[in-house]
Amino acid sequence: MTQKSMSVLARIIIIMFALLGVVLFGFAVPLFGADVVADNPEFSSWYAPWLVFIELMLFPCYAVLVLAWRITSTIRAGKAFCMRNSVRFKAASLLALITSAYFFAGNIVFGLLNMSHPGVMLAALVVVFIGFAISAAAAILSCMVRNAAMLQEESDLTI
Repeated sequence: MTQKSMSVLARIIIIMFALLGVVLFGFAVPLFGADVVADNPEFSSWYAPWLVFIELMLFPCYAVLVLAWRITSTIRAGKAFCMRNSVRFKAASLLALITSAYFFAGNIVFGLLNMSHPGVMLAALVVVFIGFAISAAAAILSCMVRNAAMLQEESDLTI
């Protein structure tokens, strides 16, 4: 597979994730919340805080997609192993870590305010674990890309 075809495939996947985010954050979450409130009117005061809490996660998720798009641009240009990509992977790692910590802390706060169900808190732990795993994977990729970039620079300097 060529670098150009890899970058095209990655961009298609990024676009699919962006569309999935629009469907999830724009339609599914608000409709699911409205259904829960319709079935359980006692939860109506919880709807707006939970919706704002979840919708705020949209920003770091799309920031990671922008970073991924920029990484595909350097891959397409034949410069996959460069320091810029290492920095971008590190930024993606930090965003995933911050988002996971935000989601965990928010669930704890909602639990302490008695605005959450224990089942929701258990399901949130799975989401937090996935976020930490993504953060670790991006940090590892950052380190590997940095090492490869340094090796490539050394080999470019030798005759």
